[in-house]
Amino acid sequence: MSETASEAKPSTAAFTDTLRRIRESIDGLSEAQLSWKPAPDKWSVKEVVAHLVDSSIVHSVRVRKIVTEPHPVLPVYDQDAWVAGARSNEAAIADILQTYEVILTHNAMFYGRITDADWEKAGDTNGKQVTVAELFQGFIRHVGIHQAQIDRTKAALPSGLV
Repeated sequence: MSETASEAKPSTAAFTDTLRRIRESIDGLSEAQLSWKPAPDKWSVKEVVAHLVDSSIVHSVRVRKIVTEPHPVLPVYDQDAWVAGARSNEAAIADILQTYEVILTHNAMFYGRITDADWEKAGDTNGKQVTVAELFQGFIRHVGIHQAQIDRTKAALPSGLV
């Protein structure tokens, strides 16, 4: 592989580093703080992390459809319905994080095996074409958006909540 081709293939380091970033964001929070919601229609920290598991599952399907199918139509989902239906505040954060880690690792290994040409393949999501490379970078940005959401929720925690 030429140096140019290897530069075209993104490193999975930023992708897998999302787990560390999430863990750092929630480090030291109590069960009550993890489950607290800033408003009835807002997500708790636990629900945010569980949403990242859900989005990892969908991401996994999307990237595999793009790489393997000739004209893939990518699945969409109602994230609020998934969060509401999952009752994630009843789950242990350790279990949610372990699930995220397993899916993240599995997806990173998949990314490590695809070809340079695969990174440019695209699929259709709501009438818009998205490449594997865009999906990859979008996932990393998505985690950053929710990391900021976690930070906002932490900043809004009631002072007596321990």
